[in-house]
Amino acid sequence: MKKIVLAVLLSLGMSSMSALADGGEYKGFSVDFGRSTHPGEKNISTGIAIMMSSRSNAYYGYEMQVGLFDNAGPFTQNVAVDVSAIGFVPLSDNSFQLYGKVGVADVYSTGSSEKANKLGLTYGAGVEFPREVGIIRVGLQHFTLGSSTLSPSFSTNQIGLTLLIK
Repeated sequence: MKKIVLAVLLSLGMSSMSALADGGEYKGFSVDFGRSTHPGEKNISTGIAIMMSSRSNAYYGYEMQVGLFDNAGPFTQNVAVDVSAIGFVPLSDNSFQLYGKVGVADVYSTGSSEKANKLGLTYGAGVEFPREVGIIRVGLQHFTLGSSTLSPSFSTNQIGLTLLIK
């Protein structure tokens, strides 16, 4: 059921991105450094992600992202797929802007003895620097991973450096 919900969300996200591409469509990648916490346990991880961002105007848009990261408790491999609405606050003429995003993330996790899947809320914030070739972004994103039997779930925060090209 979760896979069906995720497929529907991704399809809606992709179709809405195409329909609202007047403000620009960007594709890019991110390099992330993260920290996952669970009662009595903390892990540091690294990751990479690819993403597509579509902006209907200067103030809002939609994004889809697929990322891989390691080391979160018993899980050594994690794949996160998310679809988010994103809002922008331009702070100066094409110099930089703040952004905030909220959406749905599905995280698939595997370890030596465990597998888990977690569908949940994701949110993030950061700052973007528009350049001639695209956008450079520094931001924070939060999501959870685990399963219904792992209570509470792992809370994961990632800080990333992103390059988006138009």
